[in-house]
Amino acid sequence: MPGGAGLVRTLSLIAVLSAGGCRSDRITKPPPPPPDTTPPWVQVLSPSDTLYDLNADGLVDVSLTWRDSAGAIDPGSARVRSLRPLNGPADTTSNLVHIWRLVRVDTAGLLLRETVDNLLPDGRNQLEVSVADTAGNRFTDTLTFDLPHAALSTTIPTGAGSVSFPEDIVIDSAGRRGYMTAGTALLVFDPESLRVVALIPSMGSDLGDVVLDEARGAAYVGEGRVEKYDLRTNTYVEEVPGTYGTQGLAFSRANSQLLYAGEAFAGYLGYVDVVANAHVDEMVIPHPYNPEEFVPKLAVLAGDTKLYMARYWQGGILVIDPRAKQILRHVETVGTSPFYATQFVLSRNDGHLYIALRDADPRGVADLDTFSDSIVRVLDLSEYVPQCLQLSPSQRRLFLTTTPRDSQVPAINVLIDVQRWAVIQFFYQPAPPGVLRIDGPIAFRPDGKLFFVARTLGHTYFIDVYLNREPKA
Repeated sequence: MPGGAGLVRTLSLIAVLSAGGCRSDRITKPPPPPPDTTPPWVQVLSPSDTLYDLNADGLVDVSLTWRDSAGAIDPGSARVRSLRPLNGPADTTSNLVHIWRLVRVDTAGLLLRETVDNLLPDGRNQLEVSVADTAGNRFTDTLTFDLPHAALSTTIPTGAGSVSFPEDIVIDSAGRRGYMTAGTALLVFDPESLRVVALIPSMGSDLGDVVLDEARGAAYVGEGRVEKYDLRTNTYVEEVPGTYGTQGLAFSRANSQLLYAGEAFAGYLGYVDVVANAHVDEMVIPHPYNPEEFVPKLAVLAGDTKLYMARYWQGGILVIDPRAKQILRHVETVGTSPFYATQFVLSRNDGHLYIALRDADPRGVADLDTFSDSIVRVLDLSEYVPQCLQLSPSQRRLFLTTTPRDSQVPAINVLIDVQRWAVIQFFYQPAPPGVLRIDGPIAFRPDGKLFFVARTLGHTYFIDVYLNREPKA
């Protein structure tokens, strides 16, 4: 029926209109946002070409702030690596975030401090820093900056005081204990924790040279007599019978129980048997130059073929065969100028004796060739008065302390490149107005990364701790 067909079409149209809707305000679903492809924004606070140390300890501080425009930073993605080899077990592939001292890492930034165990070398350095956001977009940049050869890191207050100057400072072969003379006491410190361990009073006057007999657990110290200390208990033991007036000390390199002693007043060479605990012999050395003579320093070649003896009044250095008790030579001039020296250091290969020329023309550092026993070169430091010196374990660097020449010229300390025979860095010695500061003997930790300078300020003893940034050999 026609009417029936029309009705069906009408109902179908109504169904279509109902299914599709007839409202004009229907909401359309927005398209998805574009993917986040923007890396985080990072600001470098340190290191830079003008700043690398935020807390004045000489170590590098990596300080970064960051944010992300679309999402959040992933702190666990932070990476810092050195593009130069470090002085330590870490290498150029290591993430220093997990090796140096991590102070803070979060969605706002990072603070990371260099450690002595993994030191960056001196000169031009590059650190690659990197961080990602939670979408995986990574920021990477290379930070370029320069580091000095060495830097004062901290100072150990000893709590000890005296009117006397510290005569010696030494560190044991394991780098676990250090020993410094502090007037009439022997001070023991920890070269790792940088803390004072003990202050051991002596039984006599001001102490001189310190030598360690680690195999037998003893230290011997020059004084009114040779004094013996127990390294295990940090206690004074006794004066070695028969000894007297000793300053310089050096163990024989042919007989481990023989100790050579520079005997004051007489100016002789004493022979001490540390097993028998007795003064067993001496070499008489005439000294018509003064009624009294002092021997502030000794050094011995392998096999005891030669012994070098500083002479306080006579001046220069005596070269002695201690086995035959024979004077081989008196090295007494630099060029045509007589010299006076109380401190020297022998190179590891026995080829060179480096001498602090305290009174000479010119003053400075001399290099004595031990084969010919002649001075082959002098580093002129006439503006200063050399005091003490020490070689780094690598033998490539020499650190020298000086004392003021006069009130107009402040003292400085000096770092010397031995091969180039040139000063590579100066270190000033700040002191309050009117207070005398004397920087003295030096000891390097066996790993070479730290060295220690004994000094006084007024009548108080301190130990300055320096970083040594020598690259790996």
